[in-house]
Amino acid sequence: MSVRGWKIAATMAVLPLALAACGNDKPGTGSPAPLSTAPTGPASTPTPTGTPTEGTPTATPSATPSGTPTGVPTPTKTPGKPVETPTPLKPVRLTNSMLLTGGEVAKGDPKRGWAATAGSASTPICGRGSTRGDGVLGALSRNFTNGLDADGGQWLTRYADAKAATAAYDSILKTIASCKAARPAPTHARKVTENRAIAVGDATRIVRWYDYPLPSDPGSEDGGFPYAVTRKGAIVSVVAFREMGKGIKPANFEAVARSAAAHLG
Repeated sequence: MSVRGWKIAATMAVLPLALAACGNDKPGTGSPAPLSTAPTGPASTPTPTGTPTEGTPTATPSATPSGTPTGVPTPTKTPGKPVETPTPLKPVRLTNSMLLTGGEVAKGDPKRGWAATAGSASTPICGRGSTRGDGVLGALSRNFTNGLDADGGQWLTRYADAKAATAAYDSILKTIASCKAARPAPTHARKVTENRAIAVGDATRIVRWYDYPLPSDPGSEDGGFPYAVTRKGAIVSVVAFREMGKGIKPANFEAVARSAAAHLG
C-alpha cells in the first residue's frame, strides 16, 4: 500500500472517535443551538405587563359641589308692602264742650252781634244730608244768630270708627257740592265761590255757595251760604251759615272753622 493510502486509512479510523468526542461536549457560544422538539405554530402575542400611561388621566375627578356657589347671590323673596292695622279708637261721647260758643263766633266775625240761642240749629241750605252721614251713633247741635240778617249752627255727629267717619265726611261734602235741597228762585242763580282745604283736624274743607239775582230781578237780595266740614277721629263737625247779602268774609269764616275744629281735640 502506498503512503497516500495509509493516510486515508488512518483518517477514516480516527473519524468515529472524533464524532463520539463531539457528541459529549456542551454547546458553547460558538456551537449551533440544538434543534427544538416543540411543535411549531404561530407565535403567541406577548401580554403587556404594564398599563400604558400616555393619554390616561392620573387624577380622580373631584366630586360635584353640593352647595350653592359662594360667588352667586342667592335670590331672596322681596317682602311685600306691610299691611297697616288700624288702631282701634276709644269710644268718644259727644259733649256740649265740643261745640262752639256764641262768644267764639262773635270773636271770629266781630261787630255783627253773634250769639248762641236755645234750641236745635235750623236745617242749613243744602238739607239734612249736608250735616250727617250714615251710621250716626250720637249727635249734638247748637244754633247761632246775629238777630238781624244771619243765622246758622254747628252739627256734631259720632261714628263707629275713623273709617265710618271718613265715609260720612265724604258723603256730606258730596251733598254740599250738589246742593239740591233748596234751589234758588227763578229770578236767582247760584254758584260756588269757595272750595278749599285748610290744615286743621284730620281733614277740613270750606265750601261756599253764593246766591245772586239775575238781571231780570235787579232789586232782589243776594245771599251767602258758607260751610266748614271737619273730621277728627270718629267725629264730624259741620258749621254752616245762611245770610242776606254776601255774608261773612272768607277770612272770618275760616277763623270760626278753626275754632270749631279745636274743640274736637
